[in-house]
Amino acid sequence: MVFDQQGFQTTSELWTGSLFRERGVEAILGAHVSKVEDGLIHYETLDGAAHTIGFDFAMLIPPFGGVPLKAFDADGADITAELFAPSGFMKVDADYTAKPYELWRAEDWPTTYAAPGYDNLWAVGIAFAPPHQISRPHKTANGTMIAPSPPRTGMPSGVMGKTVAMTIADRIKHGADVEAHTASMARMGAACVASAGAGLTRGSAAAMTMLPVVPDYQRYRTGRDERETRGELGLHGHWVKLMLHYLFLYKAKARPGWQFIPE
Repeated sequence: MVFDQQGFQTTSELWTGSLFRERGVEAILGAHVSKVEDGLIHYETLDGAAHTIGFDFAMLIPPFGGVPLKAFDADGADITAELFAPSGFMKVDADYTAKPYELWRAEDWPTTYAAPGYDNLWAVGIAFAPPHQISRPHKTANGTMIAPSPPRTGMPSGVMGKTVAMTIADRIKHGADVEAHTASMARMGAACVASAGAGLTRGSAAAMTMLPVVPDYQRYRTGRDERETRGELGLHGHWVKLMLHYLFLYKAKARPGWQFIPE
């Protein structure tokens, strides 16, 4: 990802790498964890080599799938393959045609999140099956896939949920023929604030915005709007994250005025 920082263009890889180096963190990229033992991680790199690294604290986010639900029609016929992708996530109005990375397009991504052929089923956030990854997938020399999952949580998930809720509300009020609201990840923007240090006077956080979430190389030179895609690091980011923490809790409790707090 390419974005502006203090008037200069930089990449997310360079930006994140500098944050790690300043804090003495070694980043290992292009790796697949194959096994975790007590205090020891086994992993494979793109060249196919096997490595180990010790740890005293770790958080591993493994590849995951949807809940293995079965679906049946009114006659009892199994329609699981029609509704769900092999990953277990629900199919929506996306283009699931298998194609190489060079042919991936923004139009592949869903807009209404409705299940094809059903006007009463939707899937948002991590529940829907993405048409493909966002980043270029890789394979190690041994054939192991290294392909990060598309981010479908946080702000994008909130926008999707609100969009579907508005569609449902409109159809309850005005009939089933009302046009659905849309919110493609290839059109929506998102913001992220990641803590990089604690303290009201010495804390810091990385504040980032991007538009769109899914890059569109047909519309933008770098895949994203360079005016709206940027990142800053500092105390202000820490204060923003603290403010958002309380705002989100306020919104979740549906306190007066909650609807004016954005996703």
